[in-house]
Amino acid sequence: MSSIYVLIWTSLRLAMRQLVRNKVRSFLTMLGILIGIGSVVAIVSLGEGLKAMFVGEIATQANADLIWIMPDAPMQPGRLPRGVKLFNNHDIDMIGKSDYIVDTYGVHMMESVVVKHGWRSENVQLVMANYDYFPSDGWIVEHGRMFLDSEDRARAMVCLVASDIDETLYDKHENLLGSYLQINGQRFEVIGEMKERSAMAGGSTANKMVFVPLATGQDRLAGTDDVYCIAAKVRDTRELQEAKEDIATRLRASRRIRSGADDDFQITTTDDWANFANGFVNTLITVFGIVAVIALLVGGIGVMNIMLVNVRERTREIGLRKALGATATQITWQFLVESMTLTTLGGVLGILIGYALGLGVALIMKSLWDVFWWPSVPMVWILAVVCTGLGLGLAFGVYPAWRAGLLNPIDALRYE
Repeated sequence: MSSIYVLIWTSLRLAMRQLVRNKVRSFLTMLGILIGIGSVVAIVSLGEGLKAMFVGEIATQANADLIWIMPDAPMQPGRLPRGVKLFNNHDIDMIGKSDYIVDTYGVHMMESVVVKHGWRSENVQLVMANYDYFPSDGWIVEHGRMFLDSEDRARAMVCLVASDIDETLYDKHENLLGSYLQINGQRFEVIGEMKERSAMAGGSTANKMVFVPLATGQDRLAGTDDVYCIAAKVRDTRELQEAKEDIATRLRASRRIRSGADDDFQITTTDDWANFANGFVNTLITVFGIVAVIALLVGGIGVMNIMLVNVRERTREIGLRKALGATATQITWQFLVESMTLTTLGGVLGILIGYALGLGVALIMKSLWDVFWWPSVPMVWILAVVCTGLGLGLAFGVYPAWRAGLLNPIDALRYE
């Protein structure tokens, strides 16, 4: 075994000497590997960071003991799906009767309402919800207060506004709290202002919303008891699955869905959202990773080509070494280790450049859309990259190394 280690160590020293002697050629040869691995690392680092941010956002905005019930329709940011059957107050009451549920919240939205203050007006999205829904969805009152349960039940004409409303409807030094807004011609008192939300949590759309109690909005603005979304708080998180099944049974009865027909609603939890986010990001990593793998193969072919050129240029060197006693195995190992060293160095540099590229993209996104997350490269990916570099060097270096080992010393020494 010691002779093998000596052979590998000697081959490694010769390889490093050769690479240093031909710096520009060595760099250009490993450039394809560097670009391929750098692309993979950049994509993975951004994807892993995005997954971590998704999980964090979901954890801060939704509680593990909440079940969300929505129409079974494609989601459109800031817009209600068209042509679907919404829920109503009767559906909320049916869910609330479940033994697994301790509280229910209803939420409805109007996509575009005219909000006026003085001579200014703007079209914004109106959210109608029970008073205790907002903390469960990550909303925080920054100034003023949340409306009370009694105000909700009494259909009080009060409202809260998102953080950007005061910038568009109010003068710079005008007091927001205690003022009045005209919402579709109805006069509401502003009692609170919500804290600004990040772009991943709704961004500019969410920061231009107005919020009113559910009963008030249904009676005074919508003219219907429609509810777009229902949130149900379970008694025990260990009973989430049982609660989901019971809710589904009750909704099928309330909405008169015939036996064997598909549900026209979907029931999700925080874990479902996290799994969806992870699956979405993993799909992106896979798709872009395939492109990066193609770049790696092209880089590997470039390594093989350069190694074949090296063998031809160093034919006399090979003949001299064989004349001095070097065996075909030693010559083969020399060129094989040189190829593996080249690709492994390219892989290590690719890790550094890929992470830097991922960080650069994250910073650009922050400056453009105010969305930022730290790129993250798991240790398993670093190990995988190093092994990939070694594997590429081995796979694309075997043939040139084998050609070098087969050279006849006499013919090699005569080679011009």
